[in-house]
Amino acid sequence: MIASEAARHTRRIAAALERLRAAVASRPGLGRATTTTSVSELTDGVCCVSREKAWLIESDLAPALGGDGAAPSPAALVRAALGACLAMGYQLRAAEAGVALAAVRVTVESESDVRGLLGPDEPPGFTALRYHVEVDSPATAAALADVVDLGDRLSPVLDMLTRAHTIERSVSFGPLAVREGA
Repeated sequence: MIASEAARHTRRIAAALERLRAAVASRPGLGRATTTTSVSELTDGVCCVSREKAWLIESDLAPALGGDGAAPSPAALVRAALGACLAMGYQLRAAEAGVALAAVRVTVESESDVRGLLGPDEPPGFTALRYHVEVDSPATAAALADVVDLGDRLSPVLDMLTRAHTIERSVSFGPLAVREGA
């Protein structure tokens, strides 16, 4: 990306955040919402299609778990969501601070134990998550550390993965109703 285009993106991002900040300050309830649901349906074997607004997101499991490996696993989507959210957050915070970023890369690793999918002795999900951040920028290391620290602190996905939440389940048995837009 050429410097003038990067500067234009930075100004656009900073302006958008300022507008949002002003709107929420004038109407505090504006920032609170129940997000429209994501609906996931099995399509073939363990392959799933999730609908989130206008987007279709496919997921599958590896052949070792009975899938075809034709799409990312749900765990891969979680890792990707964390990496993308962090990278975007660093850009948002850098734009607010007037710090130019030439490139950002976030590498996310997870540890898990497949035995957790087979029985109650091990947790079925991640047992550890790690991420490594690489930033290319002409800014000082101190300025970049501030951007990364603030990006981490304000990352919605990192927050979702590290803070306990209330999760509620409801179950219906019987034929599935036809959904609009499906």
